[in-house]
Amino acid sequence: MYNHKMNADGCDDEPHDGGGSTAPSQDELLDKLENVSLSPTEHQRIKDLVNRDLTEIKGYDRRYLSVGAGGTTGAATRRKIVYELLDGRTDPPAVAFRLEDYGLTPDEIRLWARAFDILCGRATHIVAVIEDFDGGYVWEMGLLFAPPYREKAWILKRKYDDPQTEREKYENGMAASHVELLLTGPRCFGWADTDDLRDSVSEIP
Repeated sequence: MYNHKMNADGCDDEPHDGGGSTAPSQDELLDKLENVSLSPTEHQRIKDLVNRDLTEIKGYDRRYLSVGAGGTTGAATRRKIVYELLDGRTDPPAVAFRLEDYGLTPDEIRLWARAFDILCGRATHIVAVIEDFDGGYVWEMGLLFAPPYREKAWILKRKYDDPQTEREKYENGMAASHVELLLTGPRCFGWADTDDLRDSVSEIP
């Protein structure tokens, strides 16, 4: 389902890092998720990270894992809007959380996929805000294609008024192969500006 309003007021088109230079690549994360074998020290690191706020998270009926661009860009700001709207829900009580809240460093690539895997399991809903396939967060989208998480995934996809721009923003053969079903399913909502984005959030239960 897409909102076809194409007025992009309030949205910049600057490149964003999406965690880009600091996040592992999609291929690396997919490989690590499939072949992860952690040392006792790494197991403890993961346990400490994901259990830190586990009691608080478990106390909410709705637990939203927020996926999307990081850093200080406009795309990250728009993702934060979604994060705050979800975190502010009270009926039923809800909490939102993000992978970056758990303090992993770029050097801990072996832990990224496992931590994300665990957080997906903790979530009742996984909400991805995407504006292109260039960001370092694209690997998260690939992991959401996994059957256990596909039914939890909700996608808020930015739409562009120019078809050429739309193609350029989402031209990434590897990403498309993983997320095509997510982007064409009934839980994908298009948005063109921040007002659209806020409206789209209301479609997520």
